[in-house]
Amino acid sequence: MNLVIPTKYTISDVPEDMVEQVEEYREKLVEAAVEMDDEAMEQYLEGQEPSIETLKACLRKGTIDLSFFPTYCGSSFKNKGVQLILDAVIDYLPNPTEVTPQPEVNLEGEETGELALVDPEKPLRALAFKIMDDRYGALTFIRIYSGMISKGSTVLNSFTGKTERIGRIVEMHADSRNDVDSAQAGDIVAVLGMKNVQTGHTLCDQNQPATLEPMVFPDPVISIAIAPLDKAGAEKLGIALGKMIAEDPSFRVETDQESGETIIKGMGELHLDIKVDILKRTHGCEVEVGKPQVAYRETITQRTEDVYTHKKQTGGAGQFAKIDYVIEPGEVGTGFLFESKVTGGNVPREFWPAVQKGFQLSTAEGVLAGYPMQDIKVTLMDGAFHAVDSSAVAFETAARAAYRQTLPKASPQLLEPVMNIDVFTPGRPCR
Repeated sequence: MNLVIPTKYTISDVPEDMVEQVEEYREKLVEAAVEMDDEAMEQYLEGQEPSIETLKACLRKGTIDLSFFPTYCGSSFKNKGVQLILDAVIDYLPNPTEVTPQPEVNLEGEETGELALVDPEKPLRALAFKIMDDRYGALTFIRIYSGMISKGSTVLNSFTGKTERIGRIVEMHADSRNDVDSAQAGDIVAVLGMKNVQTGHTLCDQNQPATLEPMVFPDPVISIAIAPLDKAGAEKLGIALGKMIAEDPSFRVETDQESGETIIKGMGELHLDIKVDILKRTHGCEVEVGKPQVAYRETITQRTEDVYTHKKQTGGAGQFAKIDYVIEPGEVGTGFLFESKVTGGNVPREFWPAVQKGFQLSTAEGVLAGYPMQDIKVTLMDGAFHAVDSSAVAFETAARAAYRQTLPKASPQLLEPVMNIDVFTPGRPCR
């Protein structure tokens, strides 16, 4: 992928209507920064504003200490603000020796008391943080916390318990790559040909295994439905999605059990737009994109009494079943309920489960739009049977037909989904 970042941009004056606001927040920024250095704080209190170099040093210290988190505005989609972000990475983010070492964990998940120090003389500890499909094979990007790796050596994947042989090691430079024979603590390199390594796995010394803290990915916040343009593209789409899931753990794919749609989920609209573009450009999958179908439900709002008789004569033993029943709305959240009040043996007890099964299976499809029916109660009141022609199949068939006959009379209604959300607000009194 070609990443083009424009190097030319303009710096203009602050709009007149925002000058006072900018000055106010710049003062707050400077106050927060100088708190990281006593000498800078003393100068500031004496009315002398620290130099840009001093402020940057203070911001770097606060960022590394996690005292605050510098925030930048921009858009990667239009390359707006990208230059400032890259400058901030250089100015404020720590190098490997300035980061608090991660605690080592043994294969049982217990902390060993050791730290993954940035030291090439220590046992190997490396974290796979990205998988990328390449025309030459899968690229596994790893960050080496301690120790070193070399081409042809064997390392242990502590997550799977299996060993992996290190093939080619490359340093990535945008579109170009340089082959190297080895890498050591503090390096970020890519390894080709790893088979069972996924994002978050730890690669370590076979004789001194350990596990680094795995990466945690947030849950997706938006989803869309995709479908291949033809059946021939379905298999191709499945293979492409499998590769993309391995590359990006924040990208999820699932099949909606009700609609049968393939749903892709991500961290935002741009995230999913890029994924669809990758499907088309990289994997050659032409897909249709749309909003996922809403998972509606159906229910009834009126109590209805009805009778249904099932008769079928085929020349030999026929089918006969008669049921008198009541269909009524159930309590919210009860799903499907069935009760029999038959007395006197008009419908033998052994046929009651067949009646229940017939009604319950029918509720998978409502009469308005075909969505599942919920919160419905069926009561078997009476009926009749034939000593020869009646059977469980006949009573189940009668129940299915009775469902289709009666539901339209019971004032069916479409139900829209209800979502539960948590809202967190600052603890300030409302006015």
